[in-house]
Amino acid sequence: MRINPWWIAGILAFVLLPMIYKLVMGLVGVGFLVNRFLTRIIGLVDTGSRVKAMVDDLNEKNENEIIIEDTE
Repeated sequence: MRINPWWIAGILAFVLLPMIYKLVMGLVGVGFLVNRFLTRIIGLVDTGSRVKAMVDDLNEKNENEIIIEDTE
């Protein structure tokens, strides 16, 4: 039996295309998960550095103030 082009088209349509589709969708899904994870980590690091900068700024402002505690 000689190779008919329709056999090749059938194999491509029913075997290779779904496998390629699953591979591409899997890679897209992994990309979304990695993006979400990295975005959260970067957001936490950024928030931590901003809070640290604000606390340092408050500490610098409070160094020259005299705090008097009233104990009764």
